[in-house]
Amino acid sequence: AAVTADKTFQVKIEITSVCTVDATIGANDVDFGQVVAGTAATALATAPLTVSCSKNTPYIVNLTPSNANTDGLGQMKGPGTGTTEIPYQLRKAAGESAAEWGNQGTLTAAGNGIAGTGLGVNSPITHTVYATATAAATDVPTGNYVDTVTVNVTY
Repeated sequence: AAVTADKTFQVKIEITSVCTVDATIGANDVDFGQVVAGTAATALATAPLTVSCSKNTPYIVNLTPSNANTDGLGQMKGPGTGTTEIPYQLRKAAGESAAEWGNQGTLTAAGNGIAGTGLGVNSPITHTVYATATAAATDVPTGNYVDTVTVNVTY
């Protein structure tokens, strides 16, 4: 007669959350283009920021200009020694009255960041950044003005 001894074992895997963001300098710049001194700069959208997170992973996208302003109010520095600045405001939609997009969001409260929930690492979600600058802000010496914004995704 055959005798058997039985035992069991488990097959396991632990999946951890992951998020990535695509905000490549050059491809994702907010570019006001050429503006005649003293005229209003049109709010232009960037190439989209894309966020890819694990399925059902909550996240917040925060933006911080180089001056570390948490409300998304930055300063483009001018030519030469860069002492002249043009202020701009990062926004969640087009227009000067649209909500600010800054860096006050946490996973428990979106603040002025943008909240989302991941659809899967191969299903990026698109967020568009807008910026505004007033006509008064552009009444400055001619030349190129630039600032760098840091994108932070907390998940």
